Amino acid sequence: MAEEMNRMDRPPMPDMEGANMRQGQDEAPNIDNETVAMAQENIKRPSEKIAAVLVARLGAMTEEQLAMLDRAITPEAAEALIMLLPELRSLIQAIDSDGAMSQQRAQAPQAEAQMGALGGMG
Repeated sequence: MAEEMNRMDRPPMPDMEGANMRQGQDEAPNIDNETVAMAQENIKRPSEKIAAVLVARLGAMTEEQLAMLDRAITPEAAEALIMLLPELRSLIQAIDSDGAMSQQRAQAPQAEAQMGALGGMG
């Protein structure tokens, strides 16, 4: 009898058919080709904000951490990272164009090979 009272006190359950299914999931959004092309180009553009964060993070690393990072990043991994973070290309070019870096290369022709993956990417 107590069970019967509990059933009577509860409101009826709503129809839950399809509740976990997204409606119109298979329908493509109405986006023109120009908008898609613009979005794809924007994705490839480096962000000044992200570049600033990367510079700050690199600046906060110790020499040991930088050396470990340099050893860990192979040329293949560097290419993939540049695709993921186009900001790296600008940073590498800035490092590459630095006078001290150019002077180091002139003094030691093998320095580029010893600098690691990011050193030769510029």
